[in-house]
Amino acid sequence: MALIKLQGVERCYQLGDNEVRALDGVSLSIEAGEYVAIMGQSGSGKSTLMNVLGCLDNPTAGRFLIDGRDVGTLGPDELAALRRERFGFIFQRYHLLPHLDARDNAALPAVYAGESVGRRGARAQALLARLGLAERLHHKPHELSGGQQQRVSIARALMNGGQIILADEPTGALDSRSGEEMLTVLRELNAAGHTIILVTHDAHVAAQARRLVELKDGRIVRDEVTQPAVAAKAVQPDAVAPMRDAPWLLRMAVQWREALATAWLSLRGNRLRTALSMLGISIGIASVVSIVALTSSARNLFEGEFVGLMSGRLWVWRDTAKLPPGTPSSPFRPAEIESLRALPGIAAIQVERRVQLVVRHRNRDASMQASAANADTLRDRQRKIAEGRFFTPYEMAAGAQVALIDKQALESVFKKGESPVGQTVLLSLQGTGDFGGGTAAATPLPFLIVGVTDSSSQLGFDFGSGRLLVPEQTLARKLDVRSTVESFSVLMDFKLPPEEVERQIKHRLVGLRGQQDFSFWSGNEEFEKLQRFNSGFAALLAGVGAIALLVGGVGVMNIMLVTVSERTREIGIRMAVGARQGDIRLQFLIEAVVLCCLGGLTGVAFSWLAAQGLNAVQQTLQVQVSAAALVLAFIVSSAVGLIFGTLPARRAAALSPVDALARE
Repeated sequence: MALIKLQGVERCYQLGDNEVRALDGVSLSIEAGEYVAIMGQSGSGKSTLMNVLGCLDNPTAGRFLIDGRDVGTLGPDELAALRRERFGFIFQRYHLLPHLDARDNAALPAVYAGESVGRRGARAQALLARLGLAERLHHKPHELSGGQQQRVSIARALMNGGQIILADEPTGALDSRSGEEMLTVLRELNAAGHTIILVTHDAHVAAQARRLVELKDGRIVRDEVTQPAVAAKAVQPDAVAPMRDAPWLLRMAVQWREALATAWLSLRGNRLRTALSMLGISIGIASVVSIVALTSSARNLFEGEFVGLMSGRLWVWRDTAKLPPGTPSSPFRPAEIESLRALPGIAAIQVERRVQLVVRHRNRDASMQASAANADTLRDRQRKIAEGRFFTPYEMAAGAQVALIDKQALESVFKKGESPVGQTVLLSLQGTGDFGGGTAAATPLPFLIVGVTDSSSQLGFDFGSGRLLVPEQTLARKLDVRSTVESFSVLMDFKLPPEEVERQIKHRLVGLRGQQDFSFWSGNEEFEKLQRFNSGFAALLAGVGAIALLVGGVGVMNIMLVTVSERTREIGIRMAVGARQGDIRLQFLIEAVVLCCLGGLTGVAFSWLAAQGLNAVQQTLQVQVSAAALVLAFIVSSAVGLIFGTLPARRAAALSPVDALARE
């Protein structure tokens, strides 16, 4: 059975309205071990025939068989496997990758066979040494002469075995001496058992072959044996065994490593363009990460200010709005409040006692509100001691005449810069007001100011309901002796849903009071609304940042399309030595992802620097770019690279090998 057999093969090209028939009914058989020269003038179809023979191009009609296998039935990856396992190409213009040295260029076919770096490097080194390039292993193509570059291409052709060597005008770009050396190498390869198919227009070069096939206008006009035939022999083993396809998992690992290395070389080789492409992604990632970090810090701060006051709290106050006109609403009695403490789901009840007072210090008077305070008041009302101290347990139990004044009240009672701590003020009832007025004597009572309170809110919110705080026992015994209260707040323990606790409180109070003359305000519901609003606002801001990321992604896609256009010949070379479409897709996808990830990491660095600058100029809002932001940036950058790198990668993989090789 013939190694290669063509039966009525045609190859037509459509140029506008004209059809060009490059091959017209070519039938040809080539046995294993032959040395065949294909001759013809320019336009005769010899290069097209070589492309068809090397599985770089598909015939329009006819059959092409290799070892009896119909090549026309094979898919792109199966054709790539044939090129990788059976063929070796020697091109007139060498087609070496400029960013790889001689050893890596020679080892390229083994990359797509899935061989490890060590094994393919050892074989490439052995082949180059055999071809006289032992001292040129690490030289780039531009550092080698034409003859040396052609020897590197021969080593590449032999890398995976090279049972069939296709040489397209191998001496066309060489001087006479280098050309003779090339022909000598081809004779030696044929003597070692390789099938040599030589394409040339030079009769002297064609005379080196044992068989001559001449083409004219796409047809074979001459096919004769020019030298005595020799018995076909198996390809002789090399010093290092030829590469064969590795197991799937190992091959994938090699492909990923090669794709990463190629991506790095490509990005490093175009530093300015890489930097500009990264800038777009960096701005997008920096926008998203900064907005997420800023809104997260703001939410934590803002919600933290309200969580202690609102979350899990229910306020109850008497209200005549729910009653018929003229019907009075009575204040809450101690027994009613005590009955609520036993309900499930209630952790504590805070009675709200407030009274309107006149505060006098020397010749200054001011009207302000006094509130009852206990050990939890400062925490519940988001306040802190700015000067002086808090009440002692003895003062709270004994009803001592001591008070805390807030900073907002200082200017109305004390002189500017004067410390109120340790000074005495006179308190007297102003009237019943809205919150009480009790039956205590109207005689002014002396109170010792023991401390000054201030808001503990980082945002400056003042949750204190009064300007003056006095112990609960003091307020009840000396300022407001009423046993009833106007309002109270309930702290829930979350053992029951807040709605159920509210329902039970309503049921109990209506049963005790005979009517619903009170109203509720759920801090938990309002806090949840606040959280939902903050989440929506943060998502809106993140969406604005995502627009910048989208613009950066479009920029990456554009750059990758330009890259594919610039590296079309490289794609053709890789396909010629056996790269699958998936290998090409992976290479450009990885390059897009690496580019985006580098941009993402740069964006995170920008965000971190911006956060440090913001934290340095103010202390209220401390912004942190966490490790989660780094992970988020990596995931988002990878996703952007995959999404916007898919189109360029698919376009690269869809290129025809023969068209890609012809591109300059």
